[in-house]
Amino acid sequence: MATKQRLLTIDEAPVVQRDTFVLTGYRPPYQPWRFYLMSIFSVHNETVNIWTQLLPCLYVLYMLKTFCEETDVTGDVSSRLLLLLAVSNFTAQFLSACAHLLHSRSTAAYYVGFMMDYLGIAFFASSCGTVQYFLSSEAAFFHSAHPWFPWVCVLVTCCYFAANSYSHITYKKGDVERVTIQAVSFTTTYLWVTSPIMHRVYSDIYSGNADDVTWMHARHILLVAMAGFFHASEVPQRFLPGSCDVIGHGHQIWHVLTSASFVTQLQASFTDLQNRRHLGLVRIRPTDLSLTAYLVVMFTSYGYLTAIFVRKALSKAM
Repeated sequence: MATKQRLLTIDEAPVVQRDTFVLTGYRPPYQPWRFYLMSIFSVHNETVNIWTQLLPCLYVLYMLKTFCEETDVTGDVSSRLLLLLAVSNFTAQFLSACAHLLHSRSTAAYYVGFMMDYLGIAFFASSCGTVQYFLSSEAAFFHSAHPWFPWVCVLVTCCYFAANSYSHITYKKGDVERVTIQAVSFTTTYLWVTSPIMHRVYSDIYSGNADDVTWMHARHILLVAMAGFFHASEVPQRFLPGSCDVIGHGHQIWHVLTSASFVTQLQASFTDLQNRRHLGLVRIRPTDLSLTAYLVVMFTSYGYLTAIFVRKALSKAM
């Protein structure tokens, strides 16, 4: 059982697993898969990272059930866009939880696990940009970016996934090159996919028309900015090495804040759909054919990139 295994110190853990400011609590490698699955119920330096993703997953499933009961998912393509946002939200957090749960198994598991984490983020980011564009943007922004905005979302998130997968395989944790690539790619991607909402928040505040939903959108942007600070700066563990190994680590704070942002964003988009904003601003609505084409292109692109980088990861892990 996981609770009977001795946890390792940073000097005993495999090099790729080491986190500079986390000194204890590493699970030993090369145990049966059941050991890592059962470690979800024991205390180690990934326990909080796992649960701060799994618990929001359960809440998103509850929200998804509510949305399906209150919207016409089968008959309305706009409702299916909201369904896409909820599914991608769940997928991103679930893949992150799996990566943190299973990566200690081996170097290959570490590489592939966190590549799937990046894939989940890319899927959510692309869905986020497209859904906010169709359901929540201002009419002026919508028409100025039609019809290419969703396709650029796919392109930008593919670049994000490729850049992070490359840095993940090539550089070690804490390397300046890896940190820089992650920070620049995430910031660029996030600014692009939230640009419809940033324009809306600015326009509503400037014109004095900001309502509760506008402020909900503003909150989810602010929460991600706060989360990014803790993730990039490695605060507070940078100043308290060894004291935040189990709880209080900046990555755990990142999880909590981004999960809160994702849920807030999902609720805001749902409210926009209920308020029929997408109908009241005289915009072109997506069709089943355009949505299907978008999904086919997105998943094909992600699948191709995944095959490339998984092969690279496994060859390096050998």
